[in-house]
Amino acid sequence: MFLRVIDKFFYQLRQILSIIVFILIGFSCLFFIYWLVFNAKVQMPDFLNTFVWSIIDFFAMSIKNKPLYKELIPVLPIATCGIFILLTYIANCIMVILENNHRFFQNCVDSYKDNLAKTINTELHNDFINELKRTSYMLVKISVTVIHHTSYLTAMTDKDYNPEAVENFIKKQILESMNSNLIKSRGINNGSVYFLLTDFAQSKDFLSELVSKSSGFINKQIQPKVDINFYCAVDLFNDFSEFDDKLIYLDKVINLKIANKIAATPRTKVYFDNILPSEYYFEVMGEYNLSSDPQRANNVMIYAIKRKC
Repeated sequence: MFLRVIDKFFYQLRQILSIIVFILIGFSCLFFIYWLVFNAKVQMPDFLNTFVWSIIDFFAMSIKNKPLYKELIPVLPIATCGIFILLTYIANCIMVILENNHRFFQNCVDSYKDNLAKTINTELHNDFINELKRTSYMLVKISVTVIHHTSYLTAMTDKDYNPEAVENFIKKQILESMNSNLIKSRGINNGSVYFLLTDFAQSKDFLSELVSKSSGFINKQIQPKVDINFYCAVDLFNDFSEFDDKLIYLDKVINLKIANKIAATPRTKVYFDNILPSEYYFEVMGEYNLSSDPQRANNVMIYAIKRKC
C-alpha cells in the first residue's frame, strides 16, 4: 500500500511538471511573437498589453524605476521570452531528475519484491522438503501373470498346463527369496506380493534384487506357448495408518499392466528427485485415471523407476 502511494505521488508530480512545461513553452512563444509585433510598431489590444507588461514588470521589478528600464523596453519582451525558455529548461531538468529517481525507486521496489519472493519461495521449498522428509514407508507390490496360448488344432497333443498354479508358485518363490534386512513387513495381498521398506537410501539395491530374482524365476518357467510378465508398483507414505489404502492404490497401478517395469507414483518421483536425487531417474509411462469412482476422473502421471549407476 505504501509503495503504491509513493508511486502515485511520482506519477502526479510528473503530470504537474508536464503541465508547467507546457505553460512555460506557451509563454515563451507568446513573448517571442509579442516582441516581433511590438518592434514592428503594430497596435495591439490594451488587455494584451496590460497582461504582457505586468509579467515583464514582474521580472524587471528591480530596474522598474531606473533609467535603464526605458532603454531596455524594446528588448524586455524577448528577455522575458528567454526567462521562460530558461524556466522551461529548469522544469525539464527537474522532470529528468524526477524520472530518474522514480526509476531508481521502481528498481528498489522490484529488488525488494524479488528478494521477498525468493525468501518466500525458499521458505516454501524448505517446508516442502521438511514435509517430504516425514515420509517413512515405501510399499512395493509385484504380481505375475501367466498366459497359456491354446489352439483347437493342437488341443489333443498339448500337455495340461495350469497358469494359476505357475503364477502362485512364482509369487511364492519371490516372497520367500527376498531376505533383505530392509524389509519390515511382507506378505501376499489381493494376489500380489508386497514388501514394506523404511530405508529409502538402500532401496535401489532391494528393487534391483527384486527385479533380478523375479526375472530369474520367470525365465525358468518360460516354455513354448506360454507368456509370463510381472507387474510391479511402488509408492511412499507417511503414516502406517495409510498402509491398507496404499495396498489398494498399488493394485490400481498394477492393473494398468505396465509390464516388466517398476511403476512409480508421482509421490515417489517427487521424493527421490528432491531428497535422494542420485538414486533414480524416472521415465514417463503416461497419464492414467486411478479414480475409484467411475463417474469421476483422477488422472495421475505414472513413471517407470530406474536406478542410476
